[in-house]
Amino acid sequence: MIEFENVSLNWDDRIIFRDLSFSVKPGEKVALVGESGSGKSTLLNLIPGFIPHFRGKIVVDGLILNATNVHAIRQKLAYVPQALQFTVFPTVKSLFFTPFSFVYNRKLKPDRKVVRMLFERFELSTDLLNRSVKEISGGQKQRILLAGALLLKRPVLLLDEPTSALNKEIKQAVADYILGLKDVTVIAATHDEYWMKKSDKILEIKNLHG
Repeated sequence: MIEFENVSLNWDDRIIFRDLSFSVKPGEKVALVGESGSGKSTLLNLIPGFIPHFRGKIVVDGLILNATNVHAIRQKLAYVPQALQFTVFPTVKSLFFTPFSFVYNRKLKPDRKVVRMLFERFELSTDLLNRSVKEISGGQKQRILLAGALLLKRPVLLLDEPTSALNKEIKQAVADYILGLKDVTVIAATHDEYWMKKSDKILEIKNLHG
């Protein structure tokens, strides 16, 4: 369960959220929708505690988001942002496997068979792992990041525009797979109508600062 209770946030003297309250049940698939700049990405960043200066209460799996619990909460989440600095990764393999080098993730490092299976579902070739990040398309990068997040096996997925760089057919294949995961809670900021249609619930974020 993820709960927002009267959450308010100001940023540079602008009101982003005012008394925002909602809940997400375990396994529920929620689409965050709204105009660009309405705060969808900001909402996603609040859940892992990346933005600490809010008012109100955020609860993740019974843990109140605060300095004491933030690390435990992050262990329950996999987050794929819309923008990532790819230049720090020389190869696709380093981009994909870096999260599994962290202490808490080392035991989750997938074997080749599992990676190949998921890559095939996302219409990717494992040969991409041997290429430079500069040589692959934006859509390939997006699917590789999504595959890596899924293989972390977290109970909650936070996704920011997860299909924005994909064509229609691949969008649907990715959406069908991710939104078909029964025991995984998914909160995704999206403009993708197919993703919205397949989600359990749509949460519209209003632009409060014009």
